[in-house]
Amino acid sequence: MSDAPELTTEVREALSAVLEGLCVDHGIAPTPSLEWSKRMRRVLGRAYVHQHLIRLSVWLDEGQARDTLRHELAHIAAGEKRQAPHGERWRAWARRLGVEPRATARAAPTNAPARSSKRRYWGLECPGCGVRLARTRLLAGLYHRTCGSKKGKLVRVLRGEHDEVFTWIAQGHLAE
Repeated sequence: MSDAPELTTEVREALSAVLEGLCVDHGIAPTPSLEWSKRMRRVLGRAYVHQHLIRLSVWLDEGQARDTLRHELAHIAAGEKRQAPHGERWRAWARRLGVEPRATARAAPTNAPARSSKRRYWGLECPGCGVRLARTRLLAGLYHRTCGSKKGKLVRVLRGEHDEVFTWIAQGHLAE
């Protein structure tokens, strides 16, 4: 990913004007609110139809931002009529608004900062048999399938970076 900055205020204001113009030209009323998010690093944008809101990533380049704005506006215009989000009604609106009717983007936001390589892992151990596992996310009630939900309820033993947790797991296999 590039080290380019987020969209400038001037570009954001220009896109707000584009949104208003599209709504006027195509009879979409009221004009949806437009918000910008620094948290959207893998997603380009999102339409909240019931709230009449479009949220876009600040990490888009100008071309991505224009196309994503039109894509999300097509969701607002199509509404939610018990259909697939990218169904025929949405595709018709996308074409009408001048964007390729694609359900997914060709690429992530161009200027998004790289994700941290310092991903944290949990080292888990089964009290029944001693097997060790690594997880990045913990769900309630995790257990080792072989030992069952009563004897195999996984215990959190270690929290750390990849190498630390996987070394701990390897040491458990060597002890067997």
